[in-house]
Amino acid sequence: AAWLTVSNGTRLAFVQRAALEKRLTTCCYLSTYVAAFSCFFNYFQLTSVDDLVLPDSGNFTLDLARPLEWIMTCPLMQLSLVLMGGAKLPEHRRYLMPAFSAVILALGTIGAFFGATIFAIKVLCYLVACTIFVVMVYFNRLQIIEYSGGEEGLLQGDSEFRKAT
Repeated sequence: AAWLTVSNGTRLAFVQRAALEKRLTTCCYLSTYVAAFSCFFNYFQLTSVDDLVLPDSGNFTLDLARPLEWIMTCPLMQLSLVLMGGAKLPEHRRYLMPAFSAVILALGTIGAFFGATIFAIKVLCYLVACTIFVVMVYFNRLQIIEYSGGEEGLLQGDSEFRKAT
């Protein structure tokens, strides 16, 4: 179903260069996907279907649906920000920003699984994820600057794009 949606839908390169109304419509569709994924995974968080007991960590129970939900939804939200920025942002950010988000969340999940037995893995995953997060925040700041033509920054300005970021 996901392949059919992507292959038969409007290309994201076209959407990024389109008028604001088309870009915002696409962002609304992505937000609908995020809400649907969240509802689906939150249902499983309420049950014990997704419970995973990590034995080497004092029988800590991990709700596996939670990190899966984040991995499925956070990259879509980063993609929405890039599409909202339009043609003022470089096209490679459509891949870069969601990838940053997915890698950060994957490192957190890996740290939760394997960090229970080897503490160094947990610390390494944490440090690498923090480093990638700082780089992602830098690019989010850069997107605000590019979108506003240098008039706004991460902590200053009043545009809807800056507020969404």
